[in-house]
Amino acid sequence: MEASKRPAENGSNGDSSDAKKAKLDPDCGKLLFCGTTEWHNAAKPGKLKEDNFHSKNNVFEPKRIEALKDVRIKMVGSGQEAAHVVVVDETGQAWSWGNNEFGQLGQGDNMHRRIPTPVSGTGPGGHTIVAVSLGIRHTLLLTSRGDVLACGDNSDGQCAQGEMKTKNVTGKVQEEIEVCSVKSLNVPTAINYTGPPVIKVSAGKEFSMLLDVEGCVWAFGSQEFGQLGNGTDGSYNSANSKVKMRYAGISQPQKISRVYERDSKTKKTKMMQMMRIKDISAGSHHGAMVDELGKVFSWGAGAYGRTGLGEPMDTHTPVWLQSLDHPRGKIDNVMCGLTMTVLWGKTAGQIFMAGCTDNIRKECNMTPKQWYDMGDSVIQPGSGVGLWRKGFAAVGEDGKVTLSNNGPCYGELGMGERIRTTGVPRKSKELDYVHVMKVGTGANWAAYVVRDTEEEDEEEIEEYEMLDQTKIEYTEADMKAAV
Repeated sequence: MEASKRPAENGSNGDSSDAKKAKLDPDCGKLLFCGTTEWHNAAKPGKLKEDNFHSKNNVFEPKRIEALKDVRIKMVGSGQEAAHVVVVDETGQAWSWGNNEFGQLGQGDNMHRRIPTPVSGTGPGGHTIVAVSLGIRHTLLLTSRGDVLACGDNSDGQCAQGEMKTKNVTGKVQEEIEVCSVKSLNVPTAINYTGPPVIKVSAGKEFSMLLDVEGCVWAFGSQEFGQLGNGTDGSYNSANSKVKMRYAGISQPQKISRVYERDSKTKKTKMMQMMRIKDISAGSHHGAMVDELGKVFSWGAGAYGRTGLGEPMDTHTPVWLQSLDHPRGKIDNVMCGLTMTVLWGKTAGQIFMAGCTDNIRKECNMTPKQWYDMGDSVIQPGSGVGLWRKGFAAVGEDGKVTLSNNGPCYGELGMGERIRTTGVPRKSKELDYVHVMKVGTGANWAAYVVRDTEEEDEEEIEEYEMLDQTKIEYTEADMKAAV
């Protein structure tokens, strides 16, 4: 069903305008943004709530961004923990803004930004970016050649640089801890990977996953909850005088080579044949993948049932979700969040969910159950769905957006200052007049790519206010004051 439109004004765009729009890439559009712009606190939920809950720099209704008003956007990076934004325009050029404490914006420095800035080395004459994924403090960029670039925090090896080395630390207790020789990267750098070309990247909170063209999955970074799927959580006793557990990361991509089936009664596991993988997703602390037969395997943090394996224990190896072993349980796509895993079935409108959207207000699904919150016409994950820590934004085939988030929120719902949170999913009235194609979300922000190729689109887009924060842009003095 077509979105309702504002009353038409007199006049038309004419044949020349129609011809011009016909040449536009239909996969691109204009960007609308809402949410917090207090980027210095965006990665610190407690500090953000204390200092900026009522900030005038929170954007409560979707707005156009001045720096991108003439730029057509093809994709928006997503990550439920991300305190920064990365978008890609129609030329393959990446633009970034937001929190930059660890160089995750790829701008060559550590200065936060409110104004979108092109990422050097991407676009015409450089790397053509075709996919983006965001962690809490790192960014993954996939190029058209199947190479992966990373920037930001690398303390656990999540940017696949350097080596993990033992370091003596003297405090209240003398410790030997594992640290990465490269702590962070402030420019996009090719990861240390020698496998086949990559076709998908997915960033967890502090780890990363890759899917190569041959259907193999690679993982690296933090393994505290077993989220690398290699059979361990990397735990070790770092203290001499008492037990003090720490978790060593991995800075070199490792192939996930084994999958298992677990007996529901005895809990014993046995190895299964591993088929080609066709989709992957990294949640905050867990991962999941789908093979060519439609079987789903998950691993990592199990609290609240997010892995869908029927129990809240952490799982260090990929285990088959046997509960989906029925005719309607064949899965095409998977998407992991903070405490949930969403699964799209092969049958139209068949969506399952394991875990919960809100661990306080909602009941947990310990195994995947059919889920209706997103509606039955939602676009497949990757571009049509974005997750927050306790909610989601889902784009339907009709261009309508369904929202739910239990916050605390800072405008990311885009429903105005009076409606800060909504536990019950509802349609966005503020986006009712445009046709939304894609969505990207972060910790407390949302960005939408809206269609601009139809005759009436430009008029509708121009009705949205412009966000220009030039006068309050961060400076080097702000960074020094913060330190």
